[in-house]
Amino acid sequence: MQKSLVRRTSAVACVAFATAVAAFPRRADPPRRPNVVAAAVAVRALLLSGADSLDASLVDLGSALRVRRLDSANAHRIQTAFEHARERYKLVEGATEFYAPALAAAFNSRRQEVDDDDAPPPSTLAASGFPALESLLYPSLRETNADSARRMVDGMRPLARRLRTLVPALVPTEGQVIDLARLEIARVSTLGISGFDAPLTGDAMREGAVALEGVRAMCGAAGIAYWPTRSHERASLDTALSEAAEYLRAHPDFESFNRLAFISTYAERAAIALDSLRRASGVTFARVPRGWRVDAPSVYSAHAFDARAYAPSGAPAATPQLIALGARLFAEPALSGNGARSCASCHRPDHDFTDGLTRAASIGPLGTRVARHTPTILNSGLQPAQFADERAATLEDQALEVLRSPAEMASSDVHAAAQLRAKPEYAALFATAFGPAQSTITPLRLRQALAAYVRSLVTMDSRFDRAVRGDTSAMSAEERRGFTLFMGKAGCGTCHFAPLFSGVTPPLYMSSDVEVIGTPSSPRHARALDPDSGRAGIDHLPTHLRAFKTRSLRNVARSAPYMHNGAFRTLDDVIRFYDGGGALGAGARITNQTLAPDSLHLSASERSAIVAFIGSLTSDQPTTPRRASH
Repeated sequence: MQKSLVRRTSAVACVAFATAVAAFPRRADPPRRPNVVAAAVAVRALLLSGADSLDASLVDLGSALRVRRLDSANAHRIQTAFEHARERYKLVEGATEFYAPALAAAFNSRRQEVDDDDAPPPSTLAASGFPALESLLYPSLRETNADSARRMVDGMRPLARRLRTLVPALVPTEGQVIDLARLEIARVSTLGISGFDAPLTGDAMREGAVALEGVRAMCGAAGIAYWPTRSHERASLDTALSEAAEYLRAHPDFESFNRLAFISTYAERAAIALDSLRRASGVTFARVPRGWRVDAPSVYSAHAFDARAYAPSGAPAATPQLIALGARLFAEPALSGNGARSCASCHRPDHDFTDGLTRAASIGPLGTRVARHTPTILNSGLQPAQFADERAATLEDQALEVLRSPAEMASSDVHAAAQLRAKPEYAALFATAFGPAQSTITPLRLRQALAAYVRSLVTMDSRFDRAVRGDTSAMSAEERRGFTLFMGKAGCGTCHFAPLFSGVTPPLYMSSDVEVIGTPSSPRHARALDPDSGRAGIDHLPTHLRAFKTRSLRNVARSAPYMHNGAFRTLDDVIRFYDGGGALGAGARITNQTLAPDSLHLSASERSAIVAFIGSLTSDQPTTPRRASH
């Protein structure tokens, strides 16, 4: 499922800042040993060598592209040179992503990242660097593409030189080396094995191996100097990284690669070994905005994600008392304009916090209708933007929008707070949740309590989670096959990123995607596009017409119907739609679809296996709110 040209980047500036901060020595992570100089020299020498090698490979690729006659032999030579050049980049990818994220995006971005408030014209929203080259050189190379590719390579060489000029100024600390390594292991075990970087070459496994070898080399270069007394931990990490890379190289076939075996046996072992070294050496990381907890070894670890990372800075601590208040408010009809509907009326706890309807009934007057399907709110706290069109940045903002929607609650946070103040029992509940000094029932505190409750509804203990953490009996053979297809042939994992299986992007998990798949009005009329403008209704970008957030697939097996308009009744219907190339594949007139229009050629058995895997993402409900009395 091909990626879009534009990323919804409500948090991209925050991510870039966080990564940039990590690039410099900080008081929170000072060089604690005199041998820091030796370690820094070793790391810089490694990166300088990598930058030189990358530049040389680009020279070779440029030379290969300067052929007078493009026959099959020359085309093969060009593609081989391209693969070698991207391999040289992968060797330094971890360091480049960590120390110079903008440079990394120029080298290897699947789409140009832009701020929605200052977006360039749609014609410039294109992939850059190696992904753009790949689209020109594969699956077959034409003469006109060779000319464009040559000019593109000429433009990439200054990037390699820029990387080289940045290296001498680096003073890598032990915390930075470990953090860099953990991010790259996560990048390989989520994006890498899905083929996100190599959709046309099929070289994802080899490139992942090279990336891990680059991490291994960096840890080895710094390790003796930084951790001279931690020989056991260093050896364990070196072995784990080596074996993970060897497994990738030994199983290069993209479609048949056993992702579950790689993650549970190799990637997790490397992540845990790295974390053991971190703990043994007393390394702590600076506090930067990330959805992935810094104390969690892996993105697949239990409790790896922190819903607080997506909360506004002024949000109160999510104490049990505040969550309990939010749960009660969630089921409180007084929040609605007519006093007859609560949040739980549509987000029903006994239906995985959805309602099973195509659209909820409107609370408003005749003619007022709810615009979209009621989605589950499970794991909504692990998202950097809310609603299908991502118009709300936080759950607090989302509560405000829902309360004042004429069709949904026909109220407001001001009206709802006034209604609660008229109920004597709530004064004590707010005082318990917020403290006696802040016990007044205000619109903001009402929304904060609701948001705290929704953030508590995290379900990350499915059978898949248990399997990926080592319980080999947790998933059936059919489900494991489905995961291989999901992350491989079907390409689902290039939009629904593991392990959240949403559009929240690894490894920082602080930005999210919108996609255009051409959702139909109904499955019977695949060419009849749903008229909902999606994200374009908010940012007015033509490229975002009918673009919607990539939702999480966790517990999705129990939250039919599907899509923003409830068009599909079953998961098999959804997969058939994707398999057929979306609306464009069905012959609809749509110019900005981000889903590839060609068929995935999935058999009925393969579709069934993917549905089985998606079922393994189901967790038990974490909380059931108590319904308030009328």
